[in-house]
Amino acid sequence: MKKILLLAAAGLIFQVTPVLAEHHEGDGGHDRKNQMFEKHDTNGDGMISEAEFLEHAKKKFGEKDSNGDGSISKDEAKAAHDAKREKRKEMRDQWKEKRQDRMEKGSSELPE
Repeated sequence: MKKILLLAAAGLIFQVTPVLAEHHEGDGGHDRKNQMFEKHDTNGDGMISEAEFLEHAKKKFGEKDSNGDGSISKDEAKAAHDAKREKRKEMRDQWKEKRQDRMEKGSSELPE
């Protein structure tokens, strides 16, 4: 009996594995990662140079240095963090609304 149960479980695992390995829509963030890489690769050579990396870092620093004095205070850092948290919350709320709309329409697809 144990052998039959183990063989059945093994068979189920082998049947499910290819399904799990398939490419699914909403590829777990790979598109977003590719978009971010392309955003940083400003010259389009397929690599991010130190200069390209630092250019992006300086831009992010400038966004957080709200008074433009060349340094980020604790208050500026907290304000930037809070703003990012609020933006993520808004995006999460939008995603939930889209998901709810799709569920009400009978679609099981998740929003992109």
